[in-house]
Amino acid sequence: MRIWVTGIGVVSPLARGASETMDRLIAGERAFAPLSLFEIPGTRGRIAAEVRDLAPEEVAPPGEAEGWSRTDAMAVLSAREALAHAGIDPRAVPVDLVVGGTTAGMFETEDLLAWLSHDPSAIAPLKRMLSHPLSSTADHVRAAVGPFRRVRSVCSACSSGANAILLGAAWLRAGLSTRVLAGGADGLCRLTYTGFGALAAVDPEPCRPFDRRRAGLNLGEAAAFLLLESEDAARARGAEPIVELRGWATGAEAHHITNPEREGRTAARVMRDALRCAALTPSNLDYVNAHGTATPLNDVMESAALRACLGPEVSRIAVSSSKGQIGHTLGAAGAIEAAITALAIARGVMPPTGGLEEVDPECQLVHLREAREAPIRSAMSNSFGFGGTDSVLVLAQPGRFPPPLDAGSAPRRRSVVVTAAATIGPLGVLASRGGAAYLEPGPPPAEGAIPFNTAAHLDLARARRLDRAGRLTTAAILTALSDAGLGGAVQAEAGAGDPAADVAPSRTLPGAIVGASFGSVDASTAYMRRIYDKGAKYASPADFPNLVPSSPVGHASIYLGLRGPVFAMADLGATAEAAMVTAIELITAGEGEVLAAGSVEETSPMIERCLGPICSQVVSSGVRSEGAAVLLFESAARARERGARPVATVSWWNSWRGDGVGMLVGAPAPARLGAPGESALRAQATVPSPAAVFVGREEERLAACLHGSPWAEVPRTLLAPRSGDHEGAGGFAAAAAVAALASRDLASVLVLGGAPDRGYAILLVAPGDA
Repeated sequence: MRIWVTGIGVVSPLARGASETMDRLIAGERAFAPLSLFEIPGTRGRIAAEVRDLAPEEVAPPGEAEGWSRTDAMAVLSAREALAHAGIDPRAVPVDLVVGGTTAGMFETEDLLAWLSHDPSAIAPLKRMLSHPLSSTADHVRAAVGPFRRVRSVCSACSSGANAILLGAAWLRAGLSTRVLAGGADGLCRLTYTGFGALAAVDPEPCRPFDRRRAGLNLGEAAAFLLLESEDAARARGAEPIVELRGWATGAEAHHITNPEREGRTAARVMRDALRCAALTPSNLDYVNAHGTATPLNDVMESAALRACLGPEVSRIAVSSSKGQIGHTLGAAGAIEAAITALAIARGVMPPTGGLEEVDPECQLVHLREAREAPIRSAMSNSFGFGGTDSVLVLAQPGRFPPPLDAGSAPRRRSVVVTAAATIGPLGVLASRGGAAYLEPGPPPAEGAIPFNTAAHLDLARARRLDRAGRLTTAAILTALSDAGLGGAVQAEAGAGDPAADVAPSRTLPGAIVGASFGSVDASTAYMRRIYDKGAKYASPADFPNLVPSSPVGHASIYLGLRGPVFAMADLGATAEAAMVTAIELITAGEGEVLAAGSVEETSPMIERCLGPICSQVVSSGVRSEGAAVLLFESAARARERGARPVATVSWWNSWRGDGVGMLVGAPAPARLGAPGESALRAQATVPSPAAVFVGREEERLAACLHGSPWAEVPRTLLAPRSGDHEGAGGFAAAAAVAALASRDLASVLVLGGAPDRGYAILLVAPGDA
């Protein structure tokens, strides 16, 4: 299957609109100017690449702007342009949506967070906080531009936008989607501005990517979306492609939370992966849009990686960085730079690297200091994020090259199994079969933080940089890997400097997808309080990296040596289910072999009293508690190859937006039911009911999707009374389902999770019963 890009939308610091942005890039214009959005005493830099005259009121419904953000506004405007450019109306044809980002409505809420932290008793549901969750941007794009059938929010720091496009491509290649609007959006905020300053990564003058005198990056803000379509779908409606999306790859360095590998081994590996996926070689490339942040470490690393990947062709292939003109737009960077790369191919013009005058001897490449007109057969766009998540996209002239190897065949979907599960919660650290403890009668969890002895599960010296969420996530994944017989093997296979891991396709290496519903809210609150009270010089370089939504899974990747796909999901109270469904989809599509997936949640007055009620609409609930839960998914072929015994098989899954009515129609029917009212678990000596529905926390909306389905009368089990009524309870429900299936107490379990206007379903069956 060929994948065509048929629409592009961009909002950048240079212009609103893809075409005008490209015009100004080609002209060499730079968007850096004194920052007008906010002022913080003591900041090292006072400039940024800001989108001027932008307000949420432009796109928000009347009277709703208080709960919308600048990030939302940029996302909506660029999404509308991409759809209009493609001639697509999501009300007429099914379109899916993936949004990458890191900041969402942080600019609009950070002063409120700082104010509330002075008086915790004053914390209350405030409408202004509706824009705070990372998933709010996708929700608002859906509200203003949709409807969209499937919606996801992805975070891998600065490669988020690229990974959103990658996920959309995986859906298309597997036949799960026909059209996907994929991209990223991030607005400027005080947190990121002071955070990068604390890392001494900001140049007080306009930045100089790859220049000998470079002194750091400049922050920018932007949004960009690409409309991806299967060739068949586009041809059927008479659409013409702008470019072909040929290949993609993502992999983790497992090296350091902020500093890249100096040698660029992982970046080179991911570039090779993307070219392999594209069925191209370096001789087919004419241009690279580099990540090119202008920081001393990144530019040297990327230059080394390009030389290693491109070989002799490196002396021919032109390279430029758009960040020298629009700044580092963080979660939007991978998307806007993919858009720029696509437009460069379509126009036959390569944009320059702004600010580059004297090339660093360690960064010797064919750098463009001025725009160059030349045919571009194919090009590569690089994105590298905090935690070492490297992502690469390869685009080409439509029809220039023979189809990729699998392009003419029907979509191939691989079977997925679960080989382990792990929970860290009120009942301790439990492996696969231990999850059954949450199904037994017992008292609710105690208020506050759960007991967790880091030293009993992790090396304290190696875990010193990890915050609590990072430690819980790492310990949960480690427990699952060990239970599946992969604990030592993963670290040996993907250890730093292992030559085999440096050439292995990223898709074959273990990875993880773990999110949190609202991120590190309390830590962000404490950080912002210091900034407001004392100034930028009190921004902690140790704390800031842990405030990025993908930091827990990034830390786990580094500690455990996970070098496959690594990123975070965010979807309110259904985050665990969103991560698990995404892992299933990636493995189904051939984009992964072994993926740990789930979520982590901490106790938090801000979430319990403010964000939970206003965003998740949970006003009255039980004891909150906290914890982490993950399932280890593998392709059935990989599990067989290593002689693993699955504890469950993924029989079916689905995700939706809306009330969920009819969303279980395609689900396989449950096994023969026991007598009415019969327990879902073994009770005394009676024969158990073979099927059950497991739900993390009470969601009245889920009744709508069960109504009229074969699962309507199946016994239902609620996990929150034992696990804690927090946003991650769905992960505990999935882990408990695995335990019941592994013990043969049940033959099939439908795991249901939901939050306002969204839902997920995963049908797990006992091994051998698929």
